[in-house]
Amino acid sequence: MRRTALLMTVLLAAACGHGADDPTAAGQPSPTQAGSSAALSGSLRIQAAGGEGELKALQEVVAAFEAANPRLTVDFTGVAEQGDHLAKLTAGFAAGNAPDAFLLNYRRVGAFLERQVVDPVRTSGVDVADFYKAPVEAFSRGGTLQCLPQNASSSVVYVNETLFAKAGVPLPSADWTADDLLKTAGALAAKGVESIAFEPGTRTVAPFVWSAGGEYVDSTDRPTRITLGSPEARSALELLTQLQRSGFDARQRAAEDPQDAFGAGHVAMLVDSRRAVPGLRKAGVAFDVRPLPKGAAGSVSLLASDGWCVSKASKNLDAAHAFAAFTVGDGGGTVLAESGRSVPVSKALAQSPAFLAAHKAPETAQVFLDSIGTLRRLPNVANQNEAEGAADDLLEQYFAGKLPLAELVQEVDRATAAAYAG
Repeated sequence: MRRTALLMTVLLAAACGHGADDPTAAGQPSPTQAGSSAALSGSLRIQAAGGEGELKALQEVVAAFEAANPRLTVDFTGVAEQGDHLAKLTAGFAAGNAPDAFLLNYRRVGAFLERQVVDPVRTSGVDVADFYKAPVEAFSRGGTLQCLPQNASSSVVYVNETLFAKAGVPLPSADWTADDLLKTAGALAAKGVESIAFEPGTRTVAPFVWSAGGEYVDSTDRPTRITLGSPEARSALELLTQLQRSGFDARQRAAEDPQDAFGAGHVAMLVDSRRAVPGLRKAGVAFDVRPLPKGAAGSVSLLASDGWCVSKASKNLDAAHAFAAFTVGDGGGTVLAESGRSVPVSKALAQSPAFLAAHKAPETAQVFLDSIGTLRRLPNVANQNEAEGAADDLLEQYFAGKLPLAELVQEVDRATAAAYAG
């Protein structure tokens, strides 16, 4: 992961030498946004990373966009792994052959914004006032929305209803606490059930640190280090370590992905974002969701948001911006909401049957919307990918029992300070 970030920084610098369309074009309505979709023509290349369910949904969005714009052809490249996605983008910009639009998590967009290869969002025809505030802030730089957020998910706890019932353990309530989580995990383990699985990295640790009343990064806007030395951060790490003892440990994670283990009925709880839903629906597991348990600071969740960025050097800027707008509107946005993968960034769409879908799991999809008010974000600076990679490598060692807590704190401080300074 760190090598990818370093490569991105080097190669994106080369991208600045390639020509770009007139930057004053940003802010002008595209033909589709103005209501004249027939004016769009030519070709468009877009790229995104995701699981099977997400890529399938995006292919459906592409097909719908092409149907609405018959003179336009869209070439969609779907990449399974985020690291490969970043590497392809980096190489494309360096070679002057980047896609016209690409989907990125806000925590990965900083390097592209730093090199000024992104054409800021054209808000004409897009009701940004209807968007949830957190993802808009995450994709903004200098007061300008740079990429168009597509979703606004949160970390939650998935519960396997079948395993809970077999163990005779009540499902957690919506207002459960960290102590309740420990008791629930212990009760499941006492019945021979693996209690919980989670990724041993930033996506899991940050919200538990925040809920405990601590900070994960010293500054969201100008980070210099990831800091885990506070009593609150240490307590969050110790809580997760305790949970691991009754759930999936490092050896089991090495053999089976946490989401796959939950979908296969091997574990009763899973900490993840909305991204897990399509795979769990396909697996046929009976599941629901609960908010993260409350700590000293309440229940605080991590913003998980992807956005469409438009390449400033695109030869079809109108179509690229129109496609981004289509993915969050009634057309494409509805397709993505119904796929289960995305919590729509549009409040109107998020509160519609397309997302809430009472006949589909999770039954309490409202949990994702209720959690939006508790969301916090991580930095979107150029070196965030490298800093997280350094922290995640060390956290993985910690949860594998190879690194004591005191040493973890020191090493994360040192490694992430170097990453942010680099």
